[in-house]
Order: sequence, then structure tokens, then C-alpha cells
Amino acid sequence: MSNKLKFSIIIPSYNEKEDIRLSIESAINQIYQNREIFVVDDSSDNTPQIIKEYEKFGVQLVNGPRKGCCGARNLGIKMATGDVIVLLNGDVCLPNDFLERILKHYNSGADYVLVEAKAFNLESLWARFVEMQHRYESKKIGENAEWTEGFSCRRQAAFDIGLIPGDFFVRFCRDWFLGKKLKEAGFKKVVDYSIIVSHKNPDNFKEYWRVRKARGRFGSLMQYFLYKKSLLFLFFKFLIKDALFLLKFLTVFPVVVKTIKISRYSDKPLKDFFPFLLAYFIQEFTRVIGEWEGLLIVLR
Repeated sequence: MSNKLKFSIIIPSYNEKEDIRLSIESAINQIYQNREIFVVDDSSDNTPQIIKEYEKFGVQLVNGPRKGCCGARNLGIKMATGDVIVLLNGDVCLPNDFLERILKHYNSGADYVLVEAKAFNLESLWARFVEMQHRYESKKIGENAEWTEGFSCRRQAAFDIGLIPGDFFVRFCRDWFLGKKLKEAGFKKVVDYSIIVSHKNPDNFKEYWRVRKARGRFGSLMQYFLYKKSLLFLFFKFLIKDALFLLKFLTVFPVVVKTIKISRYSDKPLKDFFPFLLAYFIQEFTRVIGEWEGLLIVLR
């Protein structure tokens, strides 16, 4: 029965020419062979040409719906024929025994499985800060997490909850809503942090700024579209948040304490403290910009 379980690996891509080979090759190199691979692509660069190089290995290139990564994931889920779907980003590398290791959980009745994720490019300050912050937050959340890189679930369960919310007039994605909805619907979760996937964090200032700002923008769009918060509510909420942000950095102490906690997860905490302090400030500053950008998008 184990070998009859089929996996569908779904990779959304958007201008991923630098990284897409990482996820595709890690999917191809899986020891467990009862699987299919879809790359749902919205790119404007030469990413599709790179993907086509792997068609001889069974990789299927799908023209994306141009509705963001959640729309791409939903299209991939609809096209999949597997019993279990595995959702990857374009910069995620699976260990070659990944499918074998999550298989045992599905054979034991799991509906969705969460694993550990670690960045592989820690030589960069920006990538290292994001990773250490992830480790700090993961320690607090523990097994209460509902989304990780390398997320997988039964395909039918994804359909039962209506897939990932994402069919909006603006491109944004909150993929973790899939895990949230599965939990609310009572599906069985298994967390196995002994299974580790690797991925790439933003490793230069420009990319770090872009990604952190996008998180702020997506946050405000999420609250408007998914949580149905009014524009007036969000306006005053962001004013209060920004006042607290300014107060926190002016008083210094809360920021220093948080940075110390994050730095402890680095193998060189003293050396990283001041660079992390800068990265933390930029993260919060870009969040402010992103949230107001999201509000302006809705207003337009």
C-alpha cells in the first residue's frame, strides 16, 4: 500500500531564474518515484526556458494564472493527480529521502505534515538575521505552527477546505491560510522537525528590503481581504502600530532585548548583535512602508 501513494510536487515560480534549478533538481532526485512535478510559472524572464530543460525528467511546465503564488498553487493542486501535494517555493531544496520520510506519516493517518526549514546561505548578514529570527520565533511557536517550507497535505483535504484564499484583484499570497483552514476543519496534523528542507533567504540589501516590505504590504491586504477589516479600522490600527514602533526604537531597551534574544541563535552572537540591530530596524521600517502601500492599493 505504501508504494501506491502518489505525491504531486507543485512549485510556483515568478522570475526564479537564479534559483529554480534548486527546487526542480531536488524534486527530480527523490528516491521515492511515485510522484509528479508541476512548475506553475508566471515569469517574464527566461525561467520557462530553464524549466523546459527538465521536461525529459517528467517536469510539467504550466502557464500560471497571473494571480500570485497562491493562485499558482491552487492551479497546480487542481491539475495534480496525486494523493498528497507537496508545496515548494522556487528556492527550496528537498533532501532526497523527503517523500519517503513524510510517507510514513501519511500511511499512519496524517492529513498534513509540517517539517523544519533552514537557510543554507548564512554567510550573508541579511540571510543570517532572517534565519536566526526564524529559529527564535519557531522556538516560541513550537508545534503550534501551521505552515513551513516543504508543506504537504492530502489533496482531497485541500479541496475540502476550498484551497488557498487568493482569487483577488491584486497579487498577494498568504499560503499559511491553507494550514490554518486545515486545522480549523479538524484535519490531523503531524509535525516532524527531524525532516529538514533547505532554502535561500534574502542575501543582499536590495532583496532584503523588497521581501520585508512585501510582507508588510501583504499583511494589510490580508487583513482587508481575508479578515474583512475596514479601511478606517486599518488606518487607525497602523497609526497606533507606527507610534508604538517609533516609541520602541526611541526608548531603545525593547529593541535591544529582542535583538539579544535573536542573536543568541547565531554561532557568533556578540559579533552579530549590532548588525542584527540594524537589520531589525530596517525590517520594522519596511513593514511600516509596506502596510501603508497595501492600504493605498486597496484605496486605488
